[in-house]
Amino acid sequence: MNDPLMIFLLFVCFTVFFYFSSKRLMRKKHTNKRIKEFIPHALTVSEVEEKQKKQTFKRMIGSFSKAFAGMRFSLKTQAYLVQSGSSLKPEEFFVIRLLSALTCTGVLYGMGLPWYGLLPTLLIGFIMPVIYIKTKAKKRINLLSYQLVEALGTMSNSMRAGFSFVQTMQLIGKEMPDPLGPEFDRAVREIGMGVPMEDVFSSLLERLPNKELEVVVQAILAQRKSGGNLAQLMDTMEDTIRGRIRILEELKTLTAQGKLSSWIITALPVVMGIYLYLVSPDYLEPMLTNPLGLFLLGASVISLFIGWFFIQRIVRIEV
Repeated sequence: MNDPLMIFLLFVCFTVFFYFSSKRLMRKKHTNKRIKEFIPHALTVSEVEEKQKKQTFKRMIGSFSKAFAGMRFSLKTQAYLVQSGSSLKPEEFFVIRLLSALTCTGVLYGMGLPWYGLLPTLLIGFIMPVIYIKTKAKKRINLLSYQLVEALGTMSNSMRAGFSFVQTMQLIGKEMPDPLGPEFDRAVREIGMGVPMEDVFSSLLERLPNKELEVVVQAILAQRKSGGNLAQLMDTMEDTIRGRIRILEELKTLTAQGKLSSWIITALPVVMGIYLYLVSPDYLEPMLTNPLGLFLLGASVISLFIGWFFIQRIVRIEV
């Protein structure tokens, strides 16, 4: 038996072994996750300590935030906090932004960064929590589209079995995870307190500005005024949203290369500049001390942002 054939057989055996091993581990992990969701379990010592640390940090943030309780914060910031499912108040989030800015600046100052490089670092550290909360809100809202498909099927089957619409919403609120489950549970409580259903759904859309959810809400409100088979309407909307999700996934696949290229092209000069500053500071010193070098750095930063912006606009396709 020659060497290439032996190498090929070893590669096939290793691939098959790795596939079945990873498949078994993923199945076991999924089973344990399902068991933890439906069967309450006692907290371990590490989980208790982590929970206590979070509570201590939250109390500390709450005590600092009292100094900013009278400030008026941006409505967009408050909306992002609600959409991300965060329990933080606007003043608490402002304290976290200040701590992030001071931490980033202190770390880089300890590394020996010049004073003129600390101001951009202070700004970046102040903006980082906002970027994180926006990303979290976007992921939470995008996850809602996939949950709606399953929820509409469950609601349709439940109404055919004799449940009322509010009972099906209550069922989804108990069975579905975040974000759809808690939001539907909150909507059911508001309906139980006598809030009109139109206002309940309007506030639901403010908390979860998702296009698929907006289509579902408008269809339900129209059906309540005109009448009709709500279970059949749910089936129709389920098929519509499923097709929309399929098209979106195809678009993500087609535009993945362009999105990755935008991040690589944008990050490459920054990474090279940091690498040169750490490896050979003398080589990069004229760019940081000479006025012409500072001008070129500023122009390059602006050019990077312009290029990144246009690439993102090109690969972003609305459906």
